[in-house]
Formats: sequence, C-alpha cells, structure tokens
Amino acid sequence: MLVAPEAKAALEVGATLPTVPELVQRVSGGDTLPTELARATTLWDEASTEGDPIEAAQLREAAYALAAPSLAARMDSATLAGVQGRLDRWIGLADGALRQSEFRDLSTAVSDARDLLAAARAAGARRDTVAAVTATLRASDRLTETTPQAVAARLAGEDELALRGLRRLAGRPAADDARIRLDRIDRLVRGAREALSKGDYELAIRRAYYARQLLSSEGAIAGAPGR
Repeated sequence: MLVAPEAKAALEVGATLPTVPELVQRVSGGDTLPTELARATTLWDEASTEGDPIEAAQLREAAYALAAPSLAARMDSATLAGVQGRLDRWIGLADGALRQSEFRDLSTAVSDARDLLAAARAAGARRDTVAAVTATLRASDRLTETTPQAVAARLAGEDELALRGLRRLAGRPAADDARIRLDRIDRLVRGAREALSKGDYELAIRRAYYARQLLSSEGAIAGAPGR
C-alpha cells in the first residue's frame, strides 16, 4: 500500500476506524456519560492494552453489550450509515493490497468485516438497531487488525524475534561481516519501534519492511517480501 497513490488516504482512514470511545463521545456531545457508556469505554480501553488476545476479545464483547443499546437509542440512521461508510472505504482500500501480502489472516479479517457489515445492514433493515450497532462495532474491531498501527507493530515484533534468532545462530562474538549486517537490521528494527511510538506508522512500516527484507536474505524469515 505504501507505493500506491491512495496510500496517504488509506493510512488516515485506517488510523481512525470507529471505536466504542469515539461513538460514545459523538452521541454524548460532551455531556456526562450514562453509567453503561462510561463502563463500556473503560472496558474497551482495557481491551486495547490487554496482552492476551482471548481476554481482549472478551473485554471488547462486554463493551459492545453495554454500549450497543445506548448507542442505538442515540444514533440516527444517517449517523450509523456514515460510520458504516467509513468501514466500507477502508475495506475497499485494504482488500486489494492485503490480498497480495504474506499475511493471509489479514485478508480474512477484511472478509470477516465485510460479512459483519452486511449483517449490520440487514439488522438495520429489520429495524433491529441494537444488533446493527453491535455488528458494526464488531466489523470495526475486526478491521483494526489491518490498520497501519497494528501492521507496523506486527512487523516490528516479528522482526525482533527473527533478529534474536539470527544473533544466536551467528554466535558470540559474530564475525565482522555478520555483525555489520546484524547491526544494520537492528537499527531498522529499533527505528521502526521508535516511529511506531511516535505515531508515524508509514515510517514504521517502511523500516520494518526493509528489515524484513534483510532478514529474509539472511534466511531468518522464509517467504518474506523480497525473498
């Protein structure tokens, strides 16, 4: 996606997928939040920092169960359609690019989100607004895995693991030429982490991608880009 003309727009859309806190803020208008919405926001925030994927998914589901009825009561059809339109746009931008990537599960995430969005619209047509809001939130959650921040973090994490394995294989101390190559990869990986911490996801992806290419040439990552 980084070489495509629409890359900048894609990065911006993916970085602002609708979430429980955003929708709660939109419907509250700055007023004091009802208890269920405040609790839902807290649960969603906890899920965002939870290291266990299963625990995180359970926290998000609990947040949706709390938030959906109140959001449905406060969101008109035009607002919900606008939220779903943002998801449509990201699906359209991400689908083609991710289909060509090595991360097949990301393409699956896009496909799942498309199905959830269809279910949300079907629920809306039945005037089951709570189900429509819940499915929309689940679609957004599924797409979060494909956002620049998530992809950058995944690339950097996998690069770090591969680099550690490569250092072990190189031995201690490594030969000069091996050390130079490893140091170059290390700088890229650390640079990716630094860019990620600053919210520069495009730069983080670039650095992690280049590190991945070098790791692939060293045989540390099979099937990586550039191999």
